[in-house]
Amino acid sequence: MKKLSILFLSVLTLGLASVSCSSDDDNSGSIEGKWAPIKMGSVVNGQEVLVNIPNEGKCDSDYIEYTSGGKFTELEYEFQNNKCTPLTDKGTWTLKDKILSTTYDGETEVNTVEIMELNKSSLKVKYTEKIDDTNSMIIITLFERK
Repeated sequence: MKKLSILFLSVLTLGLASVSCSSDDDNSGSIEGKWAPIKMGSVVNGQEVLVNIPNEGKCDSDYIEYTSGGKFTELEYEFQNNKCTPLTDKGTWTLKDKILSTTYDGETEVNTVEIMELNKSSLKVKYTEKIDDTNSMIIITLFERK
């Protein structure tokens, strides 16, 4: 009888452990990886309004890649004279308390955005730019993992 009780408790413990470990897997994510911007917008009358980012000239997708060691590479395509021209920037990044800070190589200015959402497939950030003492502009960008 004692062996049966131990076996029952072992199976029950294993079952509870496997159920509790999977509950938050879809809500966690790492900033490390390649992210393509898909929507951009702002807050209008208290409501978030995002629109698809147009792909003029059908160039390859822009992206930003965050790698371990705090480095990033940003690739944007400029469509001019019926030609897609890639423009690349590199720099460093840090993430603390949902604040993502980036510094481009050769620059001293630190750019910061607030991470509103981060999971395995999407990243949403908010950038607030102060216009004057009483006004600011909020820009929201939604990225998908490539």
